[in-house]
Amino acid sequence: MSDDEKRAGPTPSGHPRSLPVKSTLSSILAGCVVALALPWAHLAVADAAPDSAIRYVALGDSRATGSLHDPLSIRDGCFRTADAYPQIVADTLRAESYVSRACAGAKTENVTEKPQFTITGPQPPQIGALRPDTTFVTVSIGGNDIAWSSLVEPCYTLAPGLDANCRSDATTARRMNDALTVLGPKVSATMAAITEKAPAAAVLLVGHGGIFGDRGCWPYIPTSDADAAFVVRFFVRMNNVLADAARRNGAYFVDVAAAAVGHDACAGSDLRWFEGLVPQSFTMPLHPTHEGLRAMASLVVATRP
Repeated sequence: MSDDEKRAGPTPSGHPRSLPVKSTLSSILAGCVVALALPWAHLAVADAAPDSAIRYVALGDSRATGSLHDPLSIRDGCFRTADAYPQIVADTLRAESYVSRACAGAKTENVTEKPQFTITGPQPPQIGALRPDTTFVTVSIGGNDIAWSSLVEPCYTLAPGLDANCRSDATTARRMNDALTVLGPKVSATMAAITEKAPAAAVLLVGHGGIFGDRGCWPYIPTSDADAAFVVRFFVRMNNVLADAARRNGAYFVDVAAAAVGHDACAGSDLRWFEGLVPQSFTMPLHPTHEGLRAMASLVVATRP
């Protein structure tokens, strides 16, 4: 026991002694130091918290470049516009930084390794926009690799009421099967390259489909109802390939086709998210409308972890 502790014991009369001034001051000062240290300790913990800023990069093809509302979209050869779904996503999430390298006509190779030649000159591989501190990436790719629109061309008819019966054509089935067989490895390699270049990022692969529904509507979707349903099943298979490529590489899949049921190119103007072979609005054929782009942006935001 210290001398101070002994001196602090009771007096012979039973009354406690007063603590020495030195001991009292030491206790007060120690308490003050602890009290002052607590707020600063809180600030230190806050300063060490993970960075929550969103640094967003959009990659892909014409589904990620927007509609044709902006005539200046041709200026960079990629047709990127202000109503592109990535721009809407960036605005919704209030991203700290946002850059889109999506370009109309892009294939997987243009994302990872090969320049893309456009009407205004070559575009470098899109993956160059990624940084180690990128936190969010969306990718819309794969359709141009298999030229999907050419795969469904045998389903089109020259007049309403006809049935091309492409669903029973062996050549059409073989071409679709071959295309999907090749697509899987290409998209998987692309996703692997993206996740390696931006290891801290949440990566979302945005699915295809939504243009075709369970019926035709000549000339917008110039197919029989049965062939239209056959094309829908093709996109189900294509999205399974894309979803698998995403899953294998730790990415997330955005299922546009499932959400777009009832919003296909045959839907009314107030419901339509996509235009058909013959557009009914100022939109590229077989591409999302302005409302469709907004819907895709909502799906991306909802899927983001």
